[in-house]
Amino acid sequence: MSLDPEGHALEFLFHPNSIAIVGISADPADLTRERFLRPLLDFEFPGHLYPVNPKGGEILGLKVYPGITDIPGTVDFVIISVPAKLIVPVVHDCIAKGVRAAAIYSAGFSEVGTEEGEALEAEIARIAGEGKTRIIGPNCMGLYCAKGRLSYRSEYPKESGPVAFLSQSGGNTTHLVQMAAPRGVRFSKIISYGNGRDLNECDFLDYLAHDRDTEIIAIYIEGIKEGRRFIRTLRDAARAKPVILLKGGCGEAGFRAVACHTGALAGDDSTWDGLCKQLGIIRVDTLEELADMIVTFLFLPLPQGRKVALIGTGGGASVLAADACTNSGLLVPPLPEHLKNRLLRANSLAGSILTNPVDTLSIFQESKFVETVKTISPWEGVDLLVTFLLLADMFPAYLGKYDRLVNGILRSSKVSSKPMAVVVQPASHPEMFKETFLAQQRLVSSGFPVYPSIPRAANAISKFLDYHLRQ
Repeated sequence: MSLDPEGHALEFLFHPNSIAIVGISADPADLTRERFLRPLLDFEFPGHLYPVNPKGGEILGLKVYPGITDIPGTVDFVIISVPAKLIVPVVHDCIAKGVRAAAIYSAGFSEVGTEEGEALEAEIARIAGEGKTRIIGPNCMGLYCAKGRLSYRSEYPKESGPVAFLSQSGGNTTHLVQMAAPRGVRFSKIISYGNGRDLNECDFLDYLAHDRDTEIIAIYIEGIKEGRRFIRTLRDAARAKPVILLKGGCGEAGFRAVACHTGALAGDDSTWDGLCKQLGIIRVDTLEELADMIVTFLFLPLPQGRKVALIGTGGGASVLAADACTNSGLLVPPLPEHLKNRLLRANSLAGSILTNPVDTLSIFQESKFVETVKTISPWEGVDLLVTFLLLADMFPAYLGKYDRLVNGILRSSKVSSKPMAVVVQPASHPEMFKETFLAQQRLVSSGFPVYPSIPRAANAISKFLDYHLRQ
């Protein structure tokens, strides 16, 4: 269920008409210029952009204003990147200008664990609250929204998609995009909110639960500010759409790191585990697993059960593939004799093992692979098919054969009566790495869920099935 966000109090954040960037310089190596202004130019932000620096001048063809109050007309949104001790007067200027919201990239507040940092953060929140300027951060990257042409990274996808990522960490947003975008994932919104002194996880989670552009909510969270409100908001979001949560700071060392990173209260790990189970939230342990779950929700049609047929090549790889599926809660049933006999006629190559897993070099022969899938998929003893291409041990002599392999997978999907997933293990040889990456991209562009290893595929698919079983 997707709720209508029209009129939501935070909708304006993702569609500002004008943005000021405070703390920018003309130096080509300036981090603020490259991190915030250039991405907005690369994304062709349609509104007004106002660099702010007391020295004035021009940056990337834009006039630079000495201060926010010197900008003509209205300013909707401000990105602040100045030393912490200089931020209070900038916030005062935001209020004087009638700025609706500001994202504070600067660090040096409650996350450093000093009384001075905490007091400065509290003062900024107090000033902004009195002037009705909403604050994102401090210690954050801010907002990405392809539809609004907003971004803090030039390489982020310019196409919008159905996944929102709400994250206390800015760096983790980039890591997730780098892992997920090549696998076909596109995002509706990415929100890095840092310390969350004003707008926090509850505000953004409520917005995303109502956002009609968001179908899946992914969260990286280190700690919370308002426990009861958070539980209510998380429950409502989970009722509206799938929520996948990665909790940072679970161990003792991670707990200490949370305090230094965002100054949040991490909470007990068993409490988080119980909360996720109670609310029907998918909990993951790593960013890689978060990416896998998103890919699965986006691209894998829901299988009718847990029984999987594994088709690939390599005897040892086949054994480990079966173990990985079993350990994750999937079932790998043996093929009945009549199917093995049919497969033997289509897969007469020496070395083929036609049980389940089906280990056969005919995976490189398009027509034989299609016939293999056509034979297995109608069997009522299987609910989905996983093709594994563990290519790390292949020789460069195989270069040029992957197009035929991909052709076979694409053709076989048209004759399969069951959902299909593909595992493409990256090769270490430079030339083969490039070719296998191109093969993966063809599969991704055709809508396949693609995974880098069988254990990761099995884990994600099993949790996907668990989620739907609870619905």
